[in-house]
Amino acid sequence: MPCVTDREEFLKQANVAVLATVDRRGRAHAAPVWYLYDGGEFVISTGRGSQKHRNVEANPEVTLVIDRRTLPYFAVMAQGKAKIGPRLDDESRLRLAVRYLGQETGRAYIARTTAEDSITIRLRPSKVIEYHGRAGWRQ
Repeated sequence: MPCVTDREEFLKQANVAVLATVDRRGRAHAAPVWYLYDGGEFVISTGRGSQKHRNVEANPEVTLVIDRRTLPYFAVMAQGKAKIGPRLDDESRLRLAVRYLGQETGRAYIARTTAEDSITIRLRPSKVIEYHGRAGWRQ
């Protein structure tokens, strides 16, 4: 079974996460997101006025799920109150793009996109749940 340090290493990998939020009418919304993880805080960049942004403003209680979909299955569910923050600085924006796209494609992505109309969603979880899948394990 992965231990706490394995969880920390797992969260530093470029796994696509799913951010679950709730809108003003109580409807769930889940969206795949890229994230940075530093010092126990998840940072997600999104467009100003996006569904994620509006939902966090209406109800800051969120769940972020990061999972490995190959054996052995492993997932981390981070729950807590998210906060809206300023857009990513240029260095963090480049770090995020390179993390998920690699050096060359990440730099090209940053060169052709802008972050002018974006915000960050920041989550320092109040609760973290780990799931250790049993399928495929040999006894």
